[in-house]
Amino acid sequence: MSGPPLAVVTGASSGIGAEFTQRLLDRGYRVLAVARRADRLVALEESTGGRVIAEPCDLTVDGATDAVAKRAEELGGADLLVCNAGRGLHGRFVDTERCDTLAMLQLNVLSSVDLAARIVPTMVRRGSGGVIVVASTLGFVSVPNLAAYGASKAFLLSFAEALSTELKDTGVRAMALCPGPTISEFSEVAGLDGQVEKTPGHTTTAEVVSGALRAWDAGRVTTVPGTITRLMTGALAYAPRSVGRMVMERVFR
Repeated sequence: MSGPPLAVVTGASSGIGAEFTQRLLDRGYRVLAVARRADRLVALEESTGGRVIAEPCDLTVDGATDAVAKRAEELGGADLLVCNAGRGLHGRFVDTERCDTLAMLQLNVLSSVDLAARIVPTMVRRGSGGVIVVASTLGFVSVPNLAAYGASKAFLLSFAEALSTELKDTGVRAMALCPGPTISEFSEVAGLDGQVEKTPGHTTTAEVVSGALRAWDAGRVTTVPGTITRLMTGALAYAPRSVGRMVMERVFR
């Protein structure tokens, strides 16, 4: 296609998604910015002279992913898909409202898989494109008191890595981005107020996205931004899973 490439970024109104939006603009992309908060997206669209295209929607609503995919096609097709939209839910599974858990899984897992299913085949037919799936370091371990959230990130990590292998020789790439504790609005929504700032090696959204884009440029399949976070994640990967659960239980009690 002619003209600037198009990136689709979900969860684009704050945190890592907002940072991705800005960094991709700096790289010459147009960005189809997807999030629930219309006011933030419209303000961004106006401030960038239309290089950001606002697509306000709730990805858990029926038809939302189809609308996003169709809008991307109208704009010439996505060159990059950043599946970032997600939320957390802190607390014991048995004390958590069932509807809240299912809504989180709908957003974190199903919306990402559905968007990829709608957009990636077009990339493959074209012979170019890419997908960055925002998982988490919590995808490497079991996480008591964030049981369903951690499981959703384990799914996304496995999905992105497997997709990367399936896509080799197609001209399309996939990468799993696994941030550790990151200062953003996410922690407030998840009920983790103050915990992120107390965690050793916590990062900013700018550090996460800078690391992600360096890894993307280098052709990585999985990346964990932040030196301390990488070391801690690596140590837990080699420890018995029971040790990982014990550590996570203490961190997220």
